[in-house]
Amino acid sequence: MKTLVNTSNNVSMYYAGNDVDIDITAEGATASKDGTPILVMPMYTSSNSTVRDDVSEVSNYWARKYKHDGSSWSANTDYKGTMNLSSDINNSVTTIPVDTSNPFTASGTVQIGNEKITYTGVDQTNLTGCTRGAESTSAASHIENSFVKQI
Repeated sequence: MKTLVNTSNNVSMYYAGNDVDIDITAEGATASKDGTPILVMPMYTSSNSTVRDDVSEVSNYWARKYKHDGSSWSANTDYKGTMNLSSDINNSVTTIPVDTSNPFTASGTVQIGNEKITYTGVDQTNLTGCTRGAESTSAASHIENSFVKQI
């Protein structure tokens, strides 16, 4: 595995298998497979980014969620995940369905609309152990595709 990191803070911006080449120039970074570009990233240049090869695998990788210092991964404590609800929820469910839970930390607080919700766990597509109406907000129903933001 390899990762493209911001050189000023080691935040991982992109993560790929060894079969992907990442080339960085003054104009930006390009990820290619078998010589065919698969992603162009003009904001990551040779002046602000570097590629780290032979990094260990991270099963729940999400851009900006982790840092890599050249030898190991660590959590990016400044990172706050976002995702959308994958289905409608009423005001009493304690499992919050999201498209993927990878952007979120293992536990924490999210906000949907005006409601704050604490959670104690995640699985692939859910925030679990939820307490609704946290921090003196009111539990509410929310519709599919509502924005879920970690706070």
